Amino acid sequence: MGERLTVLGDDRLGHLRAIVRSRLRELAARAGTGAFEEFFDSTMRTLLTDRFQSIGAHEGTVWLLDETRNYLVPRFNTGPNAANFVGHFRQSVRSGMIGMIVSTELPLCENEVGRNQQQDKALDQKLGLQTCAMLATPLYFAGELRGVLSAVQLRVPGSSDPEPCGFSPEHLDALELTATVLARLVEQQLLSLAIGFEDLA
Repeated sequence: MGERLTVLGDDRLGHLRAIVRSRLRELAARAGTGAFEEFFDSTMRTLLTDRFQSIGAHEGTVWLLDETRNYLVPRFNTGPNAANFVGHFRQSVRSGMIGMIVSTELPLCENEVGRNQQQDKALDQKLGLQTCAMLATPLYFAGELRGVLSAVQLRVPGSSDPEPCGFSPEHLDALELTATVLARLVEQQLLSLAIGFEDLA
């Protein structure tokens, strides 16, 4: 059997831990105010784009809580209308299916969005689209709930296109795993910024 690696904390760094932890949380809080681009790199974009495609989503979104924690703001979206709402639209945490994820901190798989009374149609109406199916899961980093990761299947209202096939529980599992991986990548970037390194590698 191979030798087991045991990593112990370095006592010389003990007095710095609280400072670094505080700095991490400060940087994480800034993400919801528009600073997400500072540490959202090409690796994260590729991770999300590939995952959304692999689970059959038409597009997906990273929603982050703003500084008041009363609203979710879309900070990244893979769809063709991203420029029309990313950074501009705000979803109250007290309404809508996305808002419900913040209050319950539970993942969601809904294949009949139009029949769900929790749906807030504001964004669909703004973009002229109909959300048919949705996956959503809480997004945690730097020790707190910071937002929601969602994926959707869409159609144009009134079109003759068939209803999308929807999502499966396995698709939701994949999205939850992606949220975990994204969180670790974000935390690495936050740590890099906190200690003044642009690249830990």
